[in-house]
Amino acid sequence: MRPDDLRAVLLLRAIEETDRTGTVLPLSDREHATRETLRRLDLSAEKLRAERSGADLERAIVERSKQLVPALQQRYPILREFSLQEVLPRWLPITLLFGAFFVGCALSALDGTRRINILAFPFLGLILWNLFVYAFLLVAWIRGAGGDRGEVTGREPWLGKLLSRRIAPLLSRTEQVHSALGAALADFANQWLRHAQPILATRARRLFHLAAAVMALGLIAGIYVRGLAFRFEAGWESTFLGAAQVRYLLALLFGPAASLSGITLPETTEQVAALQWTHDGGGGDAAPWLHLIALSLVLYVVAPRIVLAGMASIRMLRLRRSRSIPDELLEYAHAALGGAGLARRGGVVSVTPYAYTTSAESLAGLERMLEGRIGEDARLDLRTMLRYGDEETAASVFDAGAHRIADAHVLLFSLSATPEAENHGVVLAAARDSAERATPRTELLVVVDESPYRQRLASDSSLESRIAERRDLWDRFVAGYGLKAVFVDLTHRDE
Repeated sequence: MRPDDLRAVLLLRAIEETDRTGTVLPLSDREHATRETLRRLDLSAEKLRAERSGADLERAIVERSKQLVPALQQRYPILREFSLQEVLPRWLPITLLFGAFFVGCALSALDGTRRINILAFPFLGLILWNLFVYAFLLVAWIRGAGGDRGEVTGREPWLGKLLSRRIAPLLSRTEQVHSALGAALADFANQWLRHAQPILATRARRLFHLAAAVMALGLIAGIYVRGLAFRFEAGWESTFLGAAQVRYLLALLFGPAASLSGITLPETTEQVAALQWTHDGGGGDAAPWLHLIALSLVLYVVAPRIVLAGMASIRMLRLRRSRSIPDELLEYAHAALGGAGLARRGGVVSVTPYAYTTSAESLAGLERMLEGRIGEDARLDLRTMLRYGDEETAASVFDAGAHRIADAHVLLFSLSATPEAENHGVVLAAARDSAERATPRTELLVVVDESPYRQRLASDSSLESRIAERRDLWDRFVAGYGLKAVFVDLTHRDE
């Protein structure tokens, strides 16, 4: 699974498994996303339940996350800051590469302004360090039995520590504002790091390979720039090595570069001795040695590091293009898409009647109706009835009460009333807007009770046709506010 898709799915799973009651992500939003996903992909829950793994299951869970995560980010802007893929700050790679080049340039000046010591640290030390790194990587590759496993598996403690330090302030801020969201993000951070470590570690290794190559290029640039501005002489000096040992070392160190460039190395011990700096002089023309040093750095450092960086890039590409869904996400995918459900249906359902006095019988009927929609453990919270003339206070009533304390809200009307824009319409708009402003967004259900109208016209032979007309009137009126009306006889109980 692609890293961006995996991150979205893991975030959604953490929220759904932590937020069972739908306080962060409303249950209705989850169900709507599932239905819309199945419709768009022309799939069925039955088919996905039977599919233990495969492309359809992955496509569906990714598509569902794409529908839900943007809405979550809009509702909780802190999620946009929670871009855990970028464990390393965005400015770090370019800063590290510039720093490496500057260090390489600075190394070229350690020998002074007039001399190039062909055995000194800036050149020899850099090569020895890189050879040590190659040996370490080779041992890691052998111990990993070859192939991609030669790369470190990504179980690197420094990544976890770095990530923890970067996200700790975000988690702390989130927990202070929304404890459920904070708990979900903490779980997501742990899961994302575990899944993303291979690609994050590969990205970090590629950066360090590039930095090593750039440092060598900086050293090359430094010695050539200084060679243009100053007249150098090249030579060597040592307390422990004699001319014979140095001749062997020069052949070993510069032999490949000499063969490629056609530059001749000293062939006799006397020629090597003539390059030794002593009280009586020594040294020689620096130009050939500058070319040999530059070419040797390319052979020993720049080229191998570029190859290793390229291998890391290929591995990153393979990881990004991986289409296999992690095994531990299979159960979540089946639960979210196959109809098992992750959220515990239930919670507080706030009921606000408008110009309608509810009876115990009608409330009992409303509770029965909601069992199929919200859950058997739903708790009704009957709010004070809004009367005719209270429309201007409706928005503040909803903001301060119903939508603030409830997981879902019912706006209750009577079919006996004739809907009017300056009354019912104002209340509908206020309830709708308050639900959308709420954090998290609450579900709004518009219920029109038929029982008062049926009781009033019980003896009228045209009752059913009148009810049909009123249903049509209310349905069109409520739809004009972007909502859907639910018609029910709350006093009627099926035997």
